[in-house]
Amino acid sequence: MKITSVRAVLLSHPYDTRDGLEWVGGYISSWDAALVEVRTDTGLTGIGEVAQGIMGAAAVPGIVEGLAQYVVGEDPRRVTHLRDRLYDRTVFWARGGIATGVIGAIECALWDILGKARGLPVYELLGGLAHDRLPLYASGGLGTTVEQIVAFARESEAKGFGIVKVRGIKTPDDSIAVARAVRDALRPETGFVLDAVQGCASRPWAVSEAVRVGTALEELRPRWFEEPCRAENIQGYAEVRRRVRVPVSGVESYATRFEFAALIEADGVDIVQPDAAMVGGITEVQRVAAVAATRFLTVILHTWGTAVTVMANLHAAFATAIIPMVEFCQIPNPLREALYAEPLRIEAGHVLPPTAPGLGVTLTPAIERAFPHLPGRGHVIF
Repeated sequence: MKITSVRAVLLSHPYDTRDGLEWVGGYISSWDAALVEVRTDTGLTGIGEVAQGIMGAAAVPGIVEGLAQYVVGEDPRRVTHLRDRLYDRTVFWARGGIATGVIGAIECALWDILGKARGLPVYELLGGLAHDRLPLYASGGLGTTVEQIVAFARESEAKGFGIVKVRGIKTPDDSIAVARAVRDALRPETGFVLDAVQGCASRPWAVSEAVRVGTALEELRPRWFEEPCRAENIQGYAEVRRRVRVPVSGVESYATRFEFAALIEADGVDIVQPDAAMVGGITEVQRVAAVAATRFLTVILHTWGTAVTVMANLHAAFATAIIPMVEFCQIPNPLREALYAEPLRIEAGHVLPPTAPGLGVTLTPAIERAFPHLPGRGHVIF
């Protein structure tokens, strides 16, 4: 079997209003997806997704073109070899960021092909199931008022989720108010998470302010305090973790295991949050997990994309013992749903192992026609 082509596929689902789609960082005008399709001479195709494409889809086609030369003509079943070849031969220009996201998308597409060729779900190719089922935590909490965020938390609890993640708003005091209101609104047995959005989005707090928020959270007992500092501020993470008695998590936007290794070495987090569609593929997630395991840390996967990202992360989680749960976006998104090859089996807030061969996703000409890309929209950051 040989790879015959690698193609970028940009798709969008537009939203007609900002209502409910505004958040501390900006708003979602459309859900953009940057997919990568790998074709073979046998007719088998595989699909991956670039997580960074929700904000930077327009950059993906050129990167795909630059990377394709290293895999076209190769055997797609040599998944890890080709993934590392892409990284090693492009270290002068593709070492991190969205370029590594594209490498990961190609790798996920290769896993998809291999699973289809063997008639097996991808987690079976990774060593088999480490979990019979996995809890999902509800992720959303968009909105710019306490009332909007509390309404989301209550709705998620009513759907059966045992953990609900909400995002902070504006100032440290505003974010503390959100956390208190959410804790009061939920049943005692329902866990919650405060995501500080790199403390907070494009205008980060001082580390002292992140510590103040974390200290206020102690009495509320959240499951964790997510991304209290900018991604680059490793020493800030270490200081927050040292001074706050709440588990600290991060960093979803890291694109290599080396970034995670530096954060872990600095004792910056209790919970490590890679994303297969962001960090360079399923293989890289498992490598990050291996580094985290040396410090007895937990790995909880970030997941914010279409079905392609969801399934890549689910397969990684189902095959990896130290990944106990996965994020599950609650924002309505017909594009996400259209790409599932089979419906997810969800029972009482837990997802059961997928059964379709490969990743369990599908891309058809009809889907491409139904969700044409709309340039200049996506997740807009203020």
